[in-house]
This record gives sequence, C-alpha cells and structure tokens, in this order.
Amino acid sequence: MNVVTAIDSMKGSLSSIEANQIIAKVFTKQGHVVKEIAIADGGEGTVDAVVKNGDGQKIEARVHALNGQLVNAEFGWFNSGKLAVIESAAASGIQYLDGTKTTHPLNTSSYGTGELILAAIDQGAQTIVIGLGGTGTVDGGIGLLSALGVAFFDQENQLLPAKGSSLEKVAHVSTEHIDSRLSGVTFHIASDVTSPLLGETGAVYMFGRQKGLAENELNNYERGMKNYQEIISGTKESAAGDGAAGGLGFAIRVFLNGSVRSGFEFISEQTGLEEAIKHADLVVTGEGKMDNQSLQGKVPVGIGRIAKKYQVPVIAFVGSFNGDHQLFYEEGISVIIPIVDRIVTLEEAMNEAKLNLGTAANRTLDLLTLMEK
Repeated sequence: MNVVTAIDSMKGSLSSIEANQIIAKVFTKQGHVVKEIAIADGGEGTVDAVVKNGDGQKIEARVHALNGQLVNAEFGWFNSGKLAVIESAAASGIQYLDGTKTTHPLNTSSYGTGELILAAIDQGAQTIVIGLGGTGTVDGGIGLLSALGVAFFDQENQLLPAKGSSLEKVAHVSTEHIDSRLSGVTFHIASDVTSPLLGETGAVYMFGRQKGLAENELNNYERGMKNYQEIISGTKESAAGDGAAGGLGFAIRVFLNGSVRSGFEFISEQTGLEEAIKHADLVVTGEGKMDNQSLQGKVPVGIGRIAKKYQVPVIAFVGSFNGDHQLFYEEGISVIIPIVDRIVTLEEAMNEAKLNLGTAANRTLDLLTLMEK
C-alpha cells in the first residue's frame, strides 16, 4: 500500500516532521511504502516544511522578540530562486507571551518580523513569502513597518514607539527613511485567515483575547486600530486577510504591496502534495486540536478536499476532537482518531504526544490489516 503522511504540527508537542516520522515507522514495518510530506498553513512549521521538501536551507538572524528581548530566529532561504520564507511567529509568536504586563498587547511589537525581512534582503532575497500564523501581537504591523524605516508621529510631532499602545496616537506617517531596497522585492502573504482588520471578525475582537486583551479593553483597542488604519491607508475599508497576525496582513498589503494567498496552497505547491495524494492508496493527516473551526481551511481539511478528488481515503489523527464528524466526512476525511486513550491533563497529553500517536497508529494499522484478511 502506498501511503502519504502529511500531519500538521501539534503545537508544543510534535512538529510535522516528527509526526510524519512516527507514522512512517509504523507503516513501513508492515511493508507499506510511505511518503512523508512536511506540511503547514503559513503558521508554525512553514519554514521547516518548505526547507524539508525543497532545496532550501535555514538562515539564522538575531532579532527582537515581541517583548523586546533579543532572540535567534530562522527563515527559509532558496538561493536558486532568491526566495525567502519567513514565519511571523518566529519573532512575534504567541510562545513569547507570559501573561505579564510586559507582554500585554499594548506593549508588544512585531518589530522582529520586520528585522527578519531586512535579514532576508541582506541575503539577497527578491521574493519574500511571509507566513502569518501563531503571532502574539495585535499591533497592526506598526512594529514591522518601524523596523523597515517607517516613522509614526503623534499630533505633537513626537516619534511614537513601535508597539500596540501607539495605535490610537498615530497622527501622521513618514516613509522618508524606509529601506529603499524594499521596492525591488515582491512580497506574498501566506495565510488562511480571511478576517478584515476591524469589526467582530477582525484582529482585535476575534483574536485579541487569546493574546492578552481583557474583555473591557477590546473597545478602546479597536478604536486605536481604527485610527491607525485610517491614518496610514487613508480609508476606512480593509481587505480580507488584513486582520491576520494581529494586523500584519494589513501592513504588508498597504506598505509592501503584498498579495495574499492561501498558506496551505503555497505549501502544497512547494511540496508536490496533490501529485503524491493522486497516486496514494491512503492518506494520513492530523493536527493537535480539531473542531468545526478547522473546516475553515486548516491543513487536514485541505488535504481531505484534495484526496476526495481522487477518491483516496483519509485518516486524521488528532490530539482532541470536538466537532461534527459528518461535516468532516463531507470534506474528504474518512475517519478521525483521537490519539489520547485515557483521562489525562493537558500537560500530560502534550508530553506524551509521541507515544500516543505511535500507539494510535499501530492500533489503526492492526485494524486495517485485519480488514484485508
């Protein structure tokens, strides 16, 4: 049996590469041929996926995390095409949030993501793909743009710091010192988030709580974001995807002319996923948490839709499931298998993910083998 395994990362537990290796080890023991495809949707694991499946390498840069601390962050580099692939989460990721005042959205910044862009340009990048996912900032990209040389001023012409608290104070913007090399670079946004910048499904109301905004802070923060949008874009309108990564989608579109495309589709093309599925007898996928929100275009559903075109069955291993099985079946996922088989704490489930996935895969393969007899 020809098997394709393309499991999304299980955040804090397993990378896509690690999860695929576990599946491959189980199935190859029984003589099956397994093709491992590292996969992502523009968020965590995007750089690993494109480098693993292509001829790229990882380049390390010293940049500022969202809390201002210096950290080492990597981006993917493909010298043949002068292509750089950046994860916004590498410097501005939610993993840097610690629940303190220092990492409250008013005080965090996407400055480090802008520094990664400059590092990629220093490397010689002519095309930069920025994956928007897993960020901990809600600064509308004011940090990223500041790193690139854009200056933001208040009504008294005082230079504003590059963080969330400045959004409501922005009165005018200067691009006098923006890095001139940016005009020679083509930018693409890899994201499956279609939220606008403002409103109920925007950067603040939809994603602000998980990044540290209290319920009673949302309205004021939204007003600040609205002011920021109107000042730097000259309009009250925003496009689908502007709200991704706390507004980074908006900043990249407006200032860098970034075009938006599905993060999953980008990775799929880079990895040859559809061609591999076309010739498979079985596809294995999965993610940490699967619920009805996954139907909006998360990796397993994207894979299910491709497999359905070629009538290839799909097994999804998940850390947890809370959704309507029928809806997922209609999207091409044949069966969903939670890998946790006993009552445990979240911490235990995450720590034991490798063991649990291996156990679930072995049991599943035993069942498949039994059905073949």
